[in-house]
Amino acid sequence: MLEDKRIAARLSPASRRGVTRIVREKVDLYRERLAGGENIGAEGLLESIRDEVFREIEAVGRGTMRVINATGVVLHTNLGRAVLGDRANEVLSMVASGYTDLETDLPTGERVHRDRRAARLVSLLTGAESAIVVNNTAAAVLLAVDTFAGRGAVAVSRGELVEIGGSFRLPEILRSAAGAVIEIGTTNRTRIGDYEAAIDQGATLLLKVHTSNFRIVGYTETVSLAELARLGKNRNVPVMYDQGNGILLPLDRAGLEGEEDVASLLESGVDMISFSGDKVLGGPQAGITVGAASCIDRMRGNHLSRALRVDKLTLACLEVALGEYWDGSSSGIPALRMIKEPLEDIRKRASKLAGALKGAGAGAEISLEEGESSIGGGSFPVDPLPTVLVSIGLDGGGAVKLSAYLRSLDPAVLARVRDRSVSIDMRTVSGHEEDILTQSLLAGIETISGRE
Repeated sequence: MLEDKRIAARLSPASRRGVTRIVREKVDLYRERLAGGENIGAEGLLESIRDEVFREIEAVGRGTMRVINATGVVLHTNLGRAVLGDRANEVLSMVASGYTDLETDLPTGERVHRDRRAARLVSLLTGAESAIVVNNTAAAVLLAVDTFAGRGAVAVSRGELVEIGGSFRLPEILRSAAGAVIEIGTTNRTRIGDYEAAIDQGATLLLKVHTSNFRIVGYTETVSLAELARLGKNRNVPVMYDQGNGILLPLDRAGLEGEEDVASLLESGVDMISFSGDKVLGGPQAGITVGAASCIDRMRGNHLSRALRVDKLTLACLEVALGEYWDGSSSGIPALRMIKEPLEDIRKRASKLAGALKGAGAGAEISLEEGESSIGGGSFPVDPLPTVLVSIGLDGGGAVKLSAYLRSLDPAVLARVRDRSVSIDMRTVSGHEEDILTQSLLAGIETISGRE
């Protein structure tokens, strides 16, 4: 196997051990299939194994793949959530290729906190006394719970014990950091008296969680953040709100209501609010906590803060995103542009794509359909955005085949597959990607139609 020309050409002193392992794994896999009675056949067997070995060698060495997101999900977790803008990409290149003042105050030469600029910016934008940046929102919650309830207990409503992406559950995260977790109320009803009872049972932190990916309606009762903050002040117990979605500016003008921005939430008197940098805020993955300086200082003093800190690339991109808000030019943040894009602009782009695809491939039906985009990332679970979809109808399983073909390209194209059609949502397709998307779809339709 190692003497095969294609495989030998990929060998290096560093990769030889790994390539040998891939070969052995593939050979063992085929042995197991044969031993299990699978009728593989001897003809072409060796070549099949070689092909699989070569494909895996190529895939391992290829690294991250660029993807054109035609799903209409703006903050698609599986595709990296928020897209960074031009300024962030320029700064990222500069920071990655040289040294920076990461933890050095240039005027004095003294060592300083690496997140000082981002923390200062987000504090000024939200009106918070102070802020701290860690590597994601789960880490922000973990750090706060460990700081204020590591030797005590955290109280949280049963209706807010959410499961986040990848099957990770908030109760397990809390138990790993808190001395005890006091679950209060019921799934649909939690009252202020439940929090008061939790304090009497030893709660040293009151946690309220935004139900980011679901809603409970009907016979419900919840405690407002302001009411909870007053209780915390009266009983000298800190209150934290995990807001999650990172809305810094009201989105009412985009037709999205019911979600408050961080600055408005801080007016409730809550001690701490945590949220994501890579959701509606539109920056890189990060967990930001804003609030009372006394609370943030305690979190900084926790040794976990070093384990959860972010690197220079993340901070540089986050500073740029926050700087866009500070300059009043949030239009430079792609996520916000996509969320706010007018329906008629999407319709024009969809019509242009549909026109270019007309007549491509025998049997392909191209049409425009009214549809819905999603903000994604658990930010607005019940508030879809109206959109116009380009539908590519193909019989005989053609839609599944076209989707697979598009995923095999570089850049890959991800779209929605519904019944017998592939749907393209231009809301999440950038202007510079439109020509590439068109050519990829034309090639895919013609290829799939030719196989039918």
